[in-house]
Amino acid sequence: MAKYDKYICTELKKRHMLPGPTPEERDKLAAEGLRISMEHILWIDDEVIPGAYYGESTWIWPQSYPNQITMKEQMKRTANPRPMFPHAHDFPELLSWWGTDPDNPEDANSWGMLMGDEEIPLERSWVAYIPAGLLHMPTRGSGSKVSTRPTCHWTSGPGGVYTREKDEEQDKSTSEETKSPEIKKTGPFKYEKYMVFGDEPHGKVPDYIRETDPKYTRPMAYVDEEVIPGAEFGCDTRWLLPGEKSKAGQLMMDAHTLPHGTSIVFSAMNYEDITDLCAEVELWIGGEKHIINKSFGAYIPPDVEQGPMIIRNITKQIFFMMSYPIGEGIKKYRGR
Repeated sequence: MAKYDKYICTELKKRHMLPGPTPEERDKLAAEGLRISMEHILWIDDEVIPGAYYGESTWIWPQSYPNQITMKEQMKRTANPRPMFPHAHDFPELLSWWGTDPDNPEDANSWGMLMGDEEIPLERSWVAYIPAGLLHMPTRGSGSKVSTRPTCHWTSGPGGVYTREKDEEQDKSTSEETKSPEIKKTGPFKYEKYMVFGDEPHGKVPDYIRETDPKYTRPMAYVDEEVIPGAEFGCDTRWLLPGEKSKAGQLMMDAHTLPHGTSIVFSAMNYEDITDLCAEVELWIGGEKHIINKSFGAYIPPDVEQGPMIIRNITKQIFFMMSYPIGEGIKKYRGR
């Protein structure tokens, strides 16, 4: 085992933390050949990867896909012990629901985002920056807009070990006045400044990120202090598309060292096998070469060289994300 293998995770850990069916219920449905619409690829935190930031990565499949169990039937068959409810973290968080048409981010389900005392309606792909301590929760949109394509849902933040049990304790201890404020549902919204949408400029990326061929790479959302003033955690997210067949592959990132941690996620939109990356990533960590062909999350500790990073042989669309502290967050959330 190489020194830095422990900073790469290719398995879904902490299944007991996932919302919806329990691990046992999920296994029973799978044994019957049934699939649920929201399938997690990764759960990452400090206990899964030493020193890592928190993050989840999920695909949400359309109901028309083969062997999908309906939500109505799922609710009959499972206990659903972890429903969503408004909660807050002691760290900032990025949270996203993104449509998978790389050329049309407006092709997304109707959603909303509860932030503080506002519920912001969302009709196109989005990333929300949630400041530390702000009550929040994604909500089902009131409209009937439903995409026929899958949706990519992900979240990332500089918390070490995030537990939903902590949220549940917080929810129980929160006063009714705080828990159920007068919710504003029509704009203008003061918290909309924390939203980044799919039809907005991508922003200027760091010098160590290489410019890639737009035929095979589509920008999703980019968050830094210019995009969201005062943000303490940022991201670079993209769709990586099939078609580039060179032996060298796409060089996405040069070798560099940062004074803070970095989270990296790659996952393929592959309904047949959600663990298969349908590509090969060459990622160097601390001078070690790693070849990865499974969907994965990686954490690069501060002051450890990362890169180069090269991707080859993409056969299905891939979600790519890097997230990291920015601004004042670099001092607060350096990572280990």
